[in-house]
Amino acid sequence: MKLTGMVGLALFLFGVCAAAQRVDVAAKLGYPQMILYNGKIVTMDDSSFESRVGTIAQAMAIREGKVLATGNNADLRALAGPQTKQIDLKGRMVLPSFIHTHEHPTDWMWTEPEALKHALPEDNGFIMIRWLTGTAEEQKAKWETTLKDMAAQAKPGQWLWLSFSWGSDFENVEGLFNWFPKTVTRERVDQLVSTHPVRVRDAWPLQPQVMVNSKGLEEVRKVYSWAGTRPGASEASDPLGRQLETDIIFQGRTEALAKILKAEMELWAAHGITTFGSAPYAYHNLQALNLLDQRGEMPGRFGWGYIGPDFSMDTLRQIAGILGNGTDYLWNVGAWGNPGGGCTTLRAPEEAKARETCALAPGSPGREMLENIIKAGGRVATMHSGGDKDIDYFLDAIVKASREAGMTREQIRAKRHAFDHASGAPRPDQIPILKELGMMVSMINTVLWENRTDYDTSFRVRNYGIEYANWAVPRKSVTAAGIMNGFEIDRALPQKVFFFVHKGMTRFNDKDQKVYGASERTDRIIQLKALTRWGAYYLLREKSLGTLEPGKLADYIVLDRDFLTIPEDDIPKVKVLMTSVGGKIVHLMPALGQEIGLSPVGPVTWPTKPLENYYAH
Repeated sequence: MKLTGMVGLALFLFGVCAAAQRVDVAAKLGYPQMILYNGKIVTMDDSSFESRVGTIAQAMAIREGKVLATGNNADLRALAGPQTKQIDLKGRMVLPSFIHTHEHPTDWMWTEPEALKHALPEDNGFIMIRWLTGTAEEQKAKWETTLKDMAAQAKPGQWLWLSFSWGSDFENVEGLFNWFPKTVTRERVDQLVSTHPVRVRDAWPLQPQVMVNSKGLEEVRKVYSWAGTRPGASEASDPLGRQLETDIIFQGRTEALAKILKAEMELWAAHGITTFGSAPYAYHNLQALNLLDQRGEMPGRFGWGYIGPDFSMDTLRQIAGILGNGTDYLWNVGAWGNPGGGCTTLRAPEEAKARETCALAPGSPGREMLENIIKAGGRVATMHSGGDKDIDYFLDAIVKASREAGMTREQIRAKRHAFDHASGAPRPDQIPILKELGMMVSMINTVLWENRTDYDTSFRVRNYGIEYANWAVPRKSVTAAGIMNGFEIDRALPQKVFFFVHKGMTRFNDKDQKVYGASERTDRIIQLKALTRWGAYYLLREKSLGTLEPGKLADYIVLDRDFLTIPEDDIPKVKVLMTSVGGKIVHLMPALGQEIGLSPVGPVTWPTKPLENYYAH
């Protein structure tokens, strides 16, 4: 009995000494600001292409915006200091926050109403803002009277900005998409209002879903004298498209623009998405992002791609020189010129083939831009793409331009060239080439769900044949080949992120009641890797993002249920209770906030209550 007691006492004293030593080390190095414990911390530290998440811990300590440690409750709680905030997760799951490798908050702030309503009054000195509501038919019936009423109330010189609404589930797209360009013409808008500059949108940033009247065109040409004179202008250089709001209407109003963009990124953070890959599409967007970054007000991170306007070799060499450079919140990830077109190698009815365009064919401006980026030592990334034939041209361009630049195989692979969407490529025979070239691809599960026009899987299967279905978002084949792939929604639908995870798992088209490309279905863990660690690799930040490992930035989300074990059909119902960017809480639901003794944060505090209304799901 005495011996047992002595052994027990020795073990107790050893434990006390060990704990004291841990506390002493923590005191010397700096106590963590926060410890999450009694949870299921999914670190995503498994580097394989298998369906494994890696280490799952009970607790995580955060210091100075980074993960200090993960481990069991006792060890990590022993690190706490007098000011450490300790949060009992009560068994809840924590994941790395999500990375979207092709997503445009700079577009979505004009596509959905909530950020703009929150950040800017509808009536102010320089722009009058109105959003149409109701069904597609109801919006069609009242857009003209709404615009005339706006003109009657407007101040001299004030822009009139009117947008149709596709709805929070895009339920109005079918009724508006083809109708808008046939009806909302410059001639008709001029007839309605000729005294003020007018912008009318079909909730989409590109022509022909946007229109300005003649008075508005005059204002645009004060900045871009050539506006409207270049038929078929790239979306990357169209002042009547993506650039109009930011570079024209908001010219000289960077503060206001930054406020709207911040609000949009906060909405996405409320759904777990905190890092974006995209071109900024307008110089003023990049300036607004930089302003937020310099002030320490970024609620997310933005890896940006250069898209012009200058594609001289001197400029492209400069852009290649800043590849990967920037801050933790804003950095360059590559460049591209014209987006890849929708041309395919598939047979189709003449009407469908007539819609196809090849943007990267030999001798085309897009091909020249692409080759020059590569020759200059740059990386092609954040580039839109469509059909498999233009991807053939893209692959040829990489090989040709790299050879002419004298690059070795290792140098080519190190670039991590990429294309986005994967809505019609890669074909099975293209996948080994991607692997050999060290490439990546961002994938859009959205097209498996949509029923719009010439972009979604349903349309292409109807027009090109069922063979196409396996070429749309071939995530399983690409993953099996050992190629990292990213995740994107590419629509103003952040609340549907878990819905689209599920869509990638089932590939079921609800309207057609069909599964498209069943052999390309993956499980939830592969989808999760695309949203986290593989996305970080695409955006050149795998050393600081994508997993919850010591030393990495503390970007994480707390979920309302166990994503890994719930039934598949419950995945679309998952909600994000809390989101952290660099250890700073940018979204916190009221119920969890009350439980852990913190005030709600983010869009849940807005008077319009967007998560309860427009974004309710």
